[in-house]
Amino acid sequence: MTPAVLVLFDIDGTLIRSGGAGVRGMNEAFARLHGRSGALDGVPVSGRTDRAILEEVFGRWDQVLTEDLVGPLRESYLTELARALRQVPAPGVEVLPGVQRALDALEAHPSFALGLLTGNFEEGAALKLGHVDLWRRFRFGAFGDAHADRRALVPVAIARARACGIEAAGVVVIGDTPLDVDCAHAHGATAVAVATGEYSAEALAATGAEVVVETLEELEPIAERLAALSAVAG
Repeated sequence: MTPAVLVLFDIDGTLIRSGGAGVRGMNEAFARLHGRSGALDGVPVSGRTDRAILEEVFGRWDQVLTEDLVGPLRESYLTELARALRQVPAPGVEVLPGVQRALDALEAHPSFALGLLTGNFEEGAALKLGHVDLWRRFRFGAFGDAHADRRALVPVAIARARACGIEAAGVVVIGDTPLDVDCAHAHGATAVAVATGEYSAEALAATGAEVVVETLEELEPIAERLAALSAVAG
């Protein structure tokens, strides 16, 4: 096993901005399979897992989410998501400021291993990141298929890193919502909050995140800053 600090990135609002393609894709899937338009209207999605979102939608219809419901809906959603990503208005799906440089720096540093911690279904994550050639940058991850509760995804990420031959010497979660910070702190991990999503830096600072930045550009030099954070946390 190779020891490394796991740096776990959220996707939407942290790595990319996809112009609402996920919500549009899910709404289309519900319309096709259940004849309900605007199924996600009024349902909070930021920072939540896809399973949690589905549970809330079906709960509003007094139905319990079962695997028999999840499977077909996931498949329809993935088809609609691929279409929605192609139709995002200009400038299209955006890689957020500082992301490429951050990934380059961390990838080149032997003390870190890049992973994902996201509420997206795994195949949905692959579609979104593959659209901007970022999927290949991550060796492992924890996804919304695994659990409805985002807090449960940190142990999943650690286990998947271990399956890749990486032993977690520490964990840093980078995300844009209070739920990212919460899931990090639930497992003693370091939280880096970035205000490139729906939440302001002030709102994210109120969560107790160890670091709050407006964009990932402010974390440069990221490898050195995360190494210092990990040493303090350790």
